[in-house]
Amino acid sequence: MPLIIFLMLTKFNALILGCIFLFVTLIVNPAFSEESELITGPQIARIIVPRAIVYSDENMNSPLGYISNDKLITVGNPRKKNPDLVPLVVYGRLAFIELKNIHYESELAEQLHSKRGAPQEHNIDDVLIKPEEKLSENNSAYFNLHQFYGGKETSDLFESVDGTAKDNFTGIGINFLHRQRFGRAIWGAGFDYNFLSSENIDFTYFLISPFFGYTPMRTKLFLVDFVFSIDFSANSQLNLNNNFVTEPAPFIYGPQLLARLVFLPDQNYHITGELGYRSYKVLRVENLQDANDASIGGVTKLSGVNIGIGLAIEL
Repeated sequence: MPLIIFLMLTKFNALILGCIFLFVTLIVNPAFSEESELITGPQIARIIVPRAIVYSDENMNSPLGYISNDKLITVGNPRKKNPDLVPLVVYGRLAFIELKNIHYESELAEQLHSKRGAPQEHNIDDVLIKPEEKLSENNSAYFNLHQFYGGKETSDLFESVDGTAKDNFTGIGINFLHRQRFGRAIWGAGFDYNFLSSENIDFTYFLISPFFGYTPMRTKLFLVDFVFSIDFSANSQLNLNNNFVTEPAPFIYGPQLLARLVFLPDQNYHITGELGYRSYKVLRVENLQDANDASIGGVTKLSGVNIGIGLAIEL
């Protein structure tokens, strides 16, 4: 009886050891199955779509560029946070590409033994391409209501003519803006109408403002733009209703610096806030003369703080 039990235990142990060796063979020989190869550290993969976008973050908020179809790259294992992404290295930085855009190739022997999950840097200079900027895409219209402090000369003019010191112009404007998808540069043109009036004097001007800018900060909640423009008047008028001989049409030009806060930049509609400074030169209204040949000082410059709020729409 003990002999029978011993023989049974011997055959049972052999069966167990055989299963263990089979399992160990699958682990130490990743080339044994195609599935094991797909989960072993860095992999060579081929791009299978016309343009595979490369992102700098796992939330896919900041695209860096794209890799063209049929290019070979080295990628790591799918991410735990987002299993639809795989990492790669771009210019020494960790980046990410969507798993659906690649197809795994066979690996070299030395890559099979490299550190698991660590993507190796590829010759990304040959494959990462900045997409061309299309002027028909990534455009917005910004509408704003603002106030602009005109300065002491404006205040003195209104007090001389009408006995009331006024210096804050009210304006409405619109900006058409192109924002780079893969960069931080913005450019476009703006148009605004500004007016300041009392009982006997009206000062109005219409400005054209080509501009360019930079976006140093962007999150899902807000972004910040710094904008520089050169403004000039397309039409302006100084109307005097108190026995003045002429009603001149001033010409206005000068720079504007602006900081803009845009809320919810990833949505189709945004709320904006603006704070800036304008410094304009004013021509043709340096001196004014009434019907009795009495002269009063006019306006040679408009300079001061500009503040506004608005609404933006993606076109």
